[in-house]
Amino acid sequence: MTEEHREKERSLRINVELHDLEPQQEWPEIIVYLFNRTGRLIAEAPIRADPDKQGSGVATVTYKGKEDEESLTVKVGPKVEELKLLAQQRLCTHRLRELPRKRNILTINIAKLVWICWIKFPYHVTGTVEKQTDGQKNPVCLGEVDIYDVDLYCFLKLPDLVIERIRDGIIDLVLDPPPFDIPGLKELPAWWDDEDDGWCGTPPGPHPPIGSNILAKVAQLPREWSFATNRVAALDTARTRLDQHLSTMSITKKQSWLNSETAGDVKLSEIVYSNTQQFRTLLIEKFHVFRYWLCWYPWIHWLWWQWCRFYGMQKIGTAVLQPDGSFSTIIWISVCDHDKPDLWFRVRQKVDGTERVIYARYPVLCHTYWNHPGGKPVNLLVTDQNAVICEKDGQPDKQGVYVMPLGIGNDGWYDIEQAHLKSGDIPNANRGLYNASDPYGTTLHFRMQFHDDLQSKGVHYYRWSYAPAGTSNWTFISAPVTHRYLTRIGTDFFIVPEELGPFAVNGTASLFKVPDPGKDWIALSRNDRAFAIWRTALWDSDLNRYLPQVADGRYTLRLEMFDAAGNNLDPTTAGSQWKFFLPTAGASGGVWPVDTDPNVQPGGSVYFNIWVDNTDTVADIQSVGLGGTPTGECQFIEYSDAKKDTVSITYVAYHQQPPARDFLAHYNLSIKRGISGTTVAAYPSAIPAHSPATLTFAADYLLRKIGAKGPYSRCTFAVELHTWPRTRNGYSRIRQYEDHDTSAFALMKP
Repeated sequence: MTEEHREKERSLRINVELHDLEPQQEWPEIIVYLFNRTGRLIAEAPIRADPDKQGSGVATVTYKGKEDEESLTVKVGPKVEELKLLAQQRLCTHRLRELPRKRNILTINIAKLVWICWIKFPYHVTGTVEKQTDGQKNPVCLGEVDIYDVDLYCFLKLPDLVIERIRDGIIDLVLDPPPFDIPGLKELPAWWDDEDDGWCGTPPGPHPPIGSNILAKVAQLPREWSFATNRVAALDTARTRLDQHLSTMSITKKQSWLNSETAGDVKLSEIVYSNTQQFRTLLIEKFHVFRYWLCWYPWIHWLWWQWCRFYGMQKIGTAVLQPDGSFSTIIWISVCDHDKPDLWFRVRQKVDGTERVIYARYPVLCHTYWNHPGGKPVNLLVTDQNAVICEKDGQPDKQGVYVMPLGIGNDGWYDIEQAHLKSGDIPNANRGLYNASDPYGTTLHFRMQFHDDLQSKGVHYYRWSYAPAGTSNWTFISAPVTHRYLTRIGTDFFIVPEELGPFAVNGTASLFKVPDPGKDWIALSRNDRAFAIWRTALWDSDLNRYLPQVADGRYTLRLEMFDAAGNNLDPTTAGSQWKFFLPTAGASGGVWPVDTDPNVQPGGSVYFNIWVDNTDTVADIQSVGLGGTPTGECQFIEYSDAKKDTVSITYVAYHQQPPARDFLAHYNLSIKRGISGTTVAAYPSAIPAHSPATLTFAADYLLRKIGAKGPYSRCTFAVELHTWPRTRNGYSRIRQYEDHDTSAFALMKP
């Protein structure tokens, strides 16, 4: 027999009988798969319903090969998007030689218990992907969203000791709540680092021994988590402290306390009086309720996470991102899968020929949408700085070709007191201040928006300048501005930078181009949204501070427009086909309310007012002493009568000394006790302390019982003073202008 003859095309006709398929039931979308002796798929074909026979279907499978039919395996099951998903389906499998054959037709009989799981129902997954930058959200309009279904195999495999330690950790939190509100932290805790993903990612890394490095990792947490070290040690005594707490209660109060809901609808008694297996089951069934406890407290998180190597994650679909950042897809789920899917998402972008994952929140179990209802939108917030967004400009509520200055960073001109004075307006003392109270400093980004037809009306360039208020000593703002846009080559997108300026045109200096509206401009950073950049102060890395480039005070900003030849344009000139528009409030529903008749200066420019201040705040603890008498450097304070003797703290906290205007937002003086860092006293104030101020506290007040700690007869203390400025950069207040001072003392009885 020749090789050509042995490789000839062959066909198998297979009849499939679905037992108990009712006349009103629709024939499922099922496939017959043919495998060779090594398990390689060599052919597949759809099974079509036989219109003449209820519950019967036929498929013709054609394949090429030299395999003996006796060695082939037939599998019948639902259609899958990827072959690797076939192993996860409920399949009907037979050796070909085992099937009955009549008139060269093979027959497979399938019970309802099997084929019923091949009937699927639609599950709608929808949502939006946005990029969070500088407090604003913009749609991510390029990429694909991978959708996964997660299973909690992990907690089935956790050692009993870990389950019990988790319970001890929760009991400890109930008895002694943390000293601050966790949701006040950043959305992603700083202690969820890449190493954690290595411990329990997909695929998982090798897991360390139980308890490995937990104390060391806790010691590396930010200062606000300093109490966490004690929490690890407190796990050993949680049960004992619980018994002591219960022993102090009456029966009625005890019953009421144990029946209180601790996490969601879980009562405290279910946690306290469950055995190890019962609590394990409770964690699995109510993981979405316990997630806050398990994921946000690091000393509990690290108890279980290093052992969590057994969760399942199955990709169930992919959706393409739309221009507005939305995605939507239908996933077909077997009727035998009774629980709602538990969804986890990954977002990919392919730019410049390289595909990158821009969203994938770890730990997976802590960022899963558990029991997620079909059709309920999710919002995926991307923080990847390199993620490409397509910023969509809002539209003004008036018609016309316009130049629209928007503001500084995220601040609109309408947020700034008398930023633009119209004819007849009387200037007030707060003009140029954000919300009439906050000055500006460091690097300022001026945002603008241009009508698509502006260049066709002869407007090609713009220029910003500044001058001290009340003068005409104009200085051009000439920092280079480069924006980026997307271009498509074949099926791939590439990022192209384009310099907007500064250019000299026929002797006119520091001009910047109006961007081409035909290009797909993107925003990867603040600079992509800035049309002028004014650096009022520059960072000095050697001095670790900002150095002012202009004097503090009020400034006038000037915006001018020019034609292609560099000639100045005046929108008030007869025949002019464009105007300045100024937003009067933030955009609502993508529409800006605008003033189409701002105050245009002679020559065609518009002016804005802004107050600049690049002065640091001052926080200085000058002395700590008993009864107002300062102590030495080491500050051991000995008291005689805890109720009568007092500790006095003298300090100053301000932004600028009079007569200059003080832009201190507020300050806070706090006293923290011992290694736990328990706050025993705090004094916040928004009134500057230009002259030395003194706070006095009784010794017994500082040594008193707080929670489960104290009272004490002696202890160590830290005094912390922090000042916050009002100065902002258009996105937020400037943290570098904050100041902090720390002092310490020990309080003891001789």
